[in-house]
Amino acid sequence: MIANTSNMPVAAREASIYTGITLAEYYRDMGYHVAIMADSTSRWAEALRELSGRLEEMPAEEGFPAYLASRLAAFYERAGYVKTLCGEEGSVTIIGAVSPQGGDFSEPVTQNTKRFIRCFLALDRSLAYARHFPAIHWLTSYSEYVADLELWYHKHTGNQFISYRNQFLSILSQENTLNEIVKLIGSDVLPDDQKLVLEIARVIRLGFLQQNAFHKDDTFVPLEKQMKMMQTTLYLYEKSRQLIELNMPMSLLREHDIFEKIIAIKYNIPNDEMEKFDEYKVAIEDYYNYFMKNNA
Repeated sequence: MIANTSNMPVAAREASIYTGITLAEYYRDMGYHVAIMADSTSRWAEALRELSGRLEEMPAEEGFPAYLASRLAAFYERAGYVKTLCGEEGSVTIIGAVSPQGGDFSEPVTQNTKRFIRCFLALDRSLAYARHFPAIHWLTSYSEYVADLELWYHKHTGNQFISYRNQFLSILSQENTLNEIVKLIGSDVLPDDQKLVLEIARVIRLGFLQQNAFHKDDTFVPLEKQMKMMQTTLYLYEKSRQLIELNMPMSLLREHDIFEKIIAIKYNIPNDEMEKFDEYKVAIEDYYNYFMKNNA
């Protein structure tokens, strides 16, 4: 079910998301699992602001009415999983699009929305311009459902899935900090261990986070393959870090093609041939042994 608020008259736009959620609850009470997409709550809030102005109500921040947060809460609180009076089970899932002007996440609609939701996917303009799709920024996006789903991940993917995910986020966070330094003084002055972090972060961004919707294996990646991709990337990081600790320069390690091979895993390993990951583990060990033999 889709509630499109962008091209409606003002009065209809103000009532649209409540009409949509009421219809969703109607089908939920029949025992269906319903998803409602509201596009966009920013346009709905603008209609709320215009109606509030016409009624000569006291404006709050940026002209929005003081009850903006209450109205948003009244909408999002109606999502949930229920057991109906007739014994059926049903649910309503709300997916709301917020489109702040200029991509300003500090404006009232975005800030008040983030107060009531537990999952936020932030689209980033710079990623879109760089042709990195999906253009969802990994540091400004978040999910508070990870802890709730931890047991499910352990059962279906293995005990290390959440740990690998956290290590990936840590590396990407370090990359973000290091990029600020690189902008000021350049990357050449960084120590080799930090250069390695930047290189592994590049592998994660291009090989794991970036997806090609026109590739048969990269359009949809099963969790088992995601798990093995993370495991392989972190194994490369571990072996490379051991070489760095032996004073081997990152410039020398970067000359090897292993980093590009790991990036290409998403294309080179079909989704139903997980056993091929063993070949990449062997390739990483060969890469480690090559440098140990020739440069130790």
